Amino acid sequence: MTPSRSQDAFTLIELLVVIAIIAILAGMLLPALGRAKSKAHEVYCLNSLKQVGLATSLYSADANERLPLVQNWGRAWRTDHALRTDSKWLPELLERYLARNSNKPSNYTTRVTSTPRPGIFTCPSGIKAKDASIGMLNNLLRDNDHVTYIWNHIYLTKSGGYETQRPVSGRRESDVFSPTRAVLLWEIPYWNWDKSAHGTRLNLVFADNHAGPEKRMKDEYDWWAYHSRRGWEDADLTGNTVKQ
Repeated sequence: MTPSRSQDAFTLIELLVVIAIIAILAGMLLPALGRAKSKAHEVYCLNSLKQVGLATSLYSADANERLPLVQNWGRAWRTDHALRTDSKWLPELLERYLARNSNKPSNYTTRVTSTPRPGIFTCPSGIKAKDASIGMLNNLLRDNDHVTYIWNHIYLTKSGGYETQRPVSGRRESDVFSPTRAVLLWEIPYWNWDKSAHGTRLNLVFADNHAGPEKRMKDEYDWWAYHSRRGWEDADLTGNTVKQ
C-alpha cells in the first residue's frame, strides 16, 4: 500500500516560488544595506577627523599658537619639501593628544596582503578604496603608515608653484585668511572626482579645527591641485572649478 502524501509538504513549484521571493527581497535589501554601511564608514571617518581637529588645536595651544610643524604631507612623501630633519609626521606629533597609530607597519618591503583595521588615522573606506589610475595605491597607503589622510604641508600658489615661503606646517594659527575654508587635512584617494574615499565626497579638517564633508567637482583631477590654496591667502581657489 502506497503511503499518502502529507498535506503540509511543499511541492517543487512552491519551493521555487519561495526561493524566488527570497532572491527578490535580497536584491532589494542588499543595496540598502550597502548604502547604510557606506554611510556608517563616512560617519566613522568624520568622527575620527573631528578628533584630529581637536588634537591639532591642543597641539597649537602648547606650541605658541602654531600649527604642527610636520615634516611634510605624510611618510609616503619621505623627505620631499621636508621642514624637519627628524621623521615626525602628524600621527607622531599628535600622539600625546590622541593615541599611537596602531596600523603603522613594522616592515615596509612586504606586499600588502590584508586590510588594516580602521582607526583614528585610517578611514574604513579610504583604506579599501581602489583607483585604477593610481596603480600603487596599496603600497602608497602602506608607505604612509596606513594613514588615509594628507596634511596640507605646502599648498600650490595661484601660479601653480609650491608656497615654500609660507607653508602650512608651523604657521601661526592667526595667519589664515579664512579659517573656515582653509583645509588642514583631506583624504586618500583624492585624484579622480568619483573615486574618492566616499564616492564623490571627501571628509576634510579645516583651519578652525572643525571637520566636514565636501562634494567633489567633475572637472577636478587631484583635489590638492584645485583646493589646497583656498582660504590660506584669499578667497580664491587654486585651480579653476566651481567655487566651494
